[in-house]
Amino acid sequence: MKNALKFIERGIIYILIMMMAMILILATVELGYFLVKNIIQSEFLLLDLDDLMELFGVFLLVLIGIELLDTIKVYLRQNQVHVEVVILVAIIALARKIVVLEIEELPGEKIIGLGILIISLSVAYFLIKKAGLMVFDFVDKNQSPPTPEDFLKK
Repeated sequence: MKNALKFIERGIIYILIMMMAMILILATVELGYFLVKNIIQSEFLLLDLDDLMELFGVFLLVLIGIELLDTIKVYLRQNQVHVEVVILVAIIALARKIVVLEIEELPGEKIIGLGILIISLSVAYFLIKKAGLMVFDFVDKNQSPPTPEDFLKK
């Protein structure tokens, strides 16, 4: 039974990798098409600021996808989630959201909330890098949970 579940889990992960790769290919083609189309249609081969912001948003979206694909591949190979990469994906996703938002139209509470999110993720990333706790191992449920000393040994 355990082997069947592991086989199903690996199959799902392979399917996710293939679907993420297809999404990344399509998003990259879309980004290239959008860039070429806007350059050809613009005056003096310069992009409008709105088009440029949209391009940055799509570019960051592709970057997020690449990081997620890398996370899935590492999980498949090592059965580990790299917490550092997950935090980086969250930071990139938040940066993408901020790039495509029109800040001047947002109420102050939302801007403060975005700032708190940025600070929280940055502090989390800093603490993870400083402590060296970059990997979350999936352990057997029969084992005792790790102690703080276990993490310091790594």
